[in-house]
Amino acid sequence: MISLPLSSTPKVLLINLNRYAQPYAVYPLGLAYLSGSLRTQGFDTKTWDALFPEGTLEECIATYRPDYVGLSLRNIDNVQCHSPKSFIHDLLENCWRIRSATTVPLILGGSAFSVFPKELFELTKVDYGIEGEGEEMLTRLLCALQNKTGFDGLSGLVCRNEDGSVRHIPRSPSDAIFTSEPYHDATLLKAYVGHGSLPGVQTQRGCPLKCCYCTYPLIEGKRSRYRTGAEVVAEFRRLAELGVKYTFIVDSVFNTRPDHVRDVCSEMIKAKTGIEWECFLRPSRQITRDVMEMMRDAGLRHVEFGSDSFSDPVLKRYGKSFNFQEIEGVSQLAQDLKMNYSHFLILGGPGETPETLEETIARAGTLGGAYYFATIGMRVYPGTPLWREINPEKNGEKPSDFLVEPRFYLAPDFKVDTLYQKLNALRLQCNNWIIGDPPPDFLVTVEKLRKRGVQGPMWEYVELLQRYEAMQAGVK
Repeated sequence: MISLPLSSTPKVLLINLNRYAQPYAVYPLGLAYLSGSLRTQGFDTKTWDALFPEGTLEECIATYRPDYVGLSLRNIDNVQCHSPKSFIHDLLENCWRIRSATTVPLILGGSAFSVFPKELFELTKVDYGIEGEGEEMLTRLLCALQNKTGFDGLSGLVCRNEDGSVRHIPRSPSDAIFTSEPYHDATLLKAYVGHGSLPGVQTQRGCPLKCCYCTYPLIEGKRSRYRTGAEVVAEFRRLAELGVKYTFIVDSVFNTRPDHVRDVCSEMIKAKTGIEWECFLRPSRQITRDVMEMMRDAGLRHVEFGSDSFSDPVLKRYGKSFNFQEIEGVSQLAQDLKMNYSHFLILGGPGETPETLEETIARAGTLGGAYYFATIGMRVYPGTPLWREINPEKNGEKPSDFLVEPRFYLAPDFKVDTLYQKLNALRLQCNNWIIGDPPPDFLVTVEKLRKRGVQGPMWEYVELLQRYEAMQAGVK
């Protein structure tokens, strides 16, 4: 049982540092879940957001006078091999700013921290770090600090011993049922929606899949934990009351279990919230026509398939459990139901050869109405199957060597520059490919549409804009 001293209402300042807004600003859903959890336990919370700040960070600290500061790091870098951008330097600068403005405990968390917990703790010199889900652990940590009790049992906590050495309490697999309810700051939510963000809803946590590069099992655990359809609908209703018309189901994969999809969608259909949505799907044979129709009737309008490749040997090396025949099947279903759909592709990963690359490109031309979001190479993260496969430690390299400067795996037959040139030429020729960030003209057009009240991802406009760009460049 969590308990606070009855005479106090501790104040927690939650800080979202993410300023990367490609292709659109990402609403800080994780901090909303944290804020909701803390408020139910008697804490007062305030969020300062780097993209939409109310005054400077220093002014916020001086005015709010928090007892604790929680700092969230969502991404380590932009995960683009051809144009890498690290966010670690910005993190360090902001830690210094906070330290200069207040002496209260500084706690670092977020998905990026969960991938490099000890490394980021030592680099930033924060007081505490929380690996994994923060709703319960942050509350328990703050209560321990308030009540001056020990930290035993605080799974995933990183702190310092009295002698200054780093103490990392091993994170135990989470069996907690995911039932968190977020607290949305109405002003902040409105700012994000007005600039094209798709406020997220999470229906499950954990990922049982075995993609070789993926950090979701590290961040959320390997076992899926589901919210009920009724709980999901309740969150949709709250967003609708705040004026949201379009949201993103941010599960790593929405269709990990067909009965979960049916439960959520049946409740959505009954509720008639009026909200449309987008999600990530695994392109497997489990997506039958009736399941796809049910998702459409529940408000699904855009689908992003995590396909990664259209070559079966490469899919196997990537740790995928489906093949191109299944990708064809779900693509045809989406096309038949007139749904906007796209495929994410990772080109140049393990097992990729010039022949498999050409196979993927050729097969992409056979999927009618599809859009393609392609990246080059795979970002290497410790703890993933890819890390174990390439085994950097055999050369004396440590996880910290992969933190500040992004490191990628690229198959031996390829070079970043030549592969990017090839794909960029394909983009101008085919128009429905996006390599890395969307073109600048797309972002300008999106901003104009937002001002007219249009919501949703709108990547279906990319083809028109890239066709115009190709005409300007003289590409036929």
